[in-house]
Amino acid sequence: MQRIFRIFRKVLPLLLLFAMVNLAAQKEEPHQKHMLGPSAGFTFIPLGNDVGYTDARGLFAPTVGVDYFYHIHPKWGMGFIGAVELDKYTVTDEEVTRENAMILTLVGMFRATKYLDLFMGGGIEVEQHDNFGVFRLGIQYAIEVGENWALVPKLHLDVKGGYNTWSFAVSFARRL
Repeated sequence: MQRIFRIFRKVLPLLLLFAMVNLAAQKEEPHQKHMLGPSAGFTFIPLGNDVGYTDARGLFAPTVGVDYFYHIHPKWGMGFIGAVELDKYTVTDEEVTRENAMILTLVGMFRATKYLDLFMGGGIEVEQHDNFGVFRLGIQYAIEVGENWALVPKLHLDVKGGYNTWSFAVSFARRL
């Protein structure tokens, strides 16, 4: 966890500098405030393995979810990212079993370019055995596929009570 915060402290000044330069260089355009869509992807659990195995080999769990973002300003927004990991696995170091874990997060978002968004926030992972707090840090890129539609691939890191996961998902979103 301390390693994540050290990395964050190094990256944050660069992101803020990039944001200030980008804000100064661009003019405000009219924008649609809402974006909603289902998503599907995979979550990589580095310390995870199938139930019954004792060595951590890493595990890819299929994931489905829903994303909702609200843009307060053309550059700033907030959102909800909810997902369910459709697998049963154990986390070796923590000796924790997870089955169909549901991750619910609220995030703040910064639009770095017209299509690239950075987000971070927190939430909870709800599961029948135990619940964990979640810190999420991620990036997404909107690919316009129609007047109000976008294909949005995203990658994010979740820091959960004692272990981390990486997720890659693609959302088919509607701008409202």
